[in-house]
Amino acid sequence: MTVRRAPRGILLDLDGTIADSIEFFYVLACEMVQAANCAAPERAAVLDAIANGIVPHERFLPADLPDREAFLARLYQQQGPIWVERYGAETEPLAGALDTVRTLHARGLRLALVTSSMGSLPFLDRWGVRELFTTIVSREDVRRIKPDPESLLLALGRLNLAPAEALNVGDTPLDVRAGLAAGVETIGVLTGAGTEQQLHAAGATRILRSLSALPDFLDRTFSDTTSEACDTRPSERRSTKS
Repeated sequence: MTVRRAPRGILLDLDGTIADSIEFFYVLACEMVQAANCAAPERAAVLDAIANGIVPHERFLPADLPDREAFLARLYQQQGPIWVERYGAETEPLAGALDTVRTLHARGLRLALVTSSMGSLPFLDRWGVRELFTTIVSREDVRRIKPDPESLLLALGRLNLAPAEALNVGDTPLDVRAGLAAGVETIGVLTGAGTEQQLHAAGATRILRSLSALPDFLDRTFSDTTSEACDTRPSERRSTKS
């Protein structure tokens, strides 16, 4: 990849990119399905749903479940606030992710956190990184979430950057598609729900093993040295915790 000018800003996805939260969402999917007395879905199937923006009940609850809509409305009303609270309390960072955010900030890059998650994200304060982001765009800030580019375009506006002045980083095809739709070069990481094949197919410019590899990638890309065509071999798998 040849990049003419170093980026001035980085748009960072949250879940599966900075936050080690994919397992949490798998557990929630299991709880939802089991509440309807159905068998828990396989983990790989849930990750595939997450990667493709499919909410658990659309794929894993039978269409002919008695009183399906009433069941879902009651479940979200009763459990939704609890799920949001648990998400805020239980979510931890991926290994090395916070150090990377601090490194990017120390280099003078403008950082935006762009997530489809909702709530106040209290773990950002617990981790001590909220103030490192110039802006945070979440589900409540937009009408359409990824893969729609609305959230990324809003972040770019808040950073006062043109699409060509930023890089977008995320773990799913949704992140990649949103970035490309916004005109932002997008890097995939293998620490979340998306597989290397899915990220490639979506159009990711480069795929890194984790966010921790980003500073070195920037150093090698925006220098006179020539980097390899891809940072991962086809046989390498994602590196999420199980």
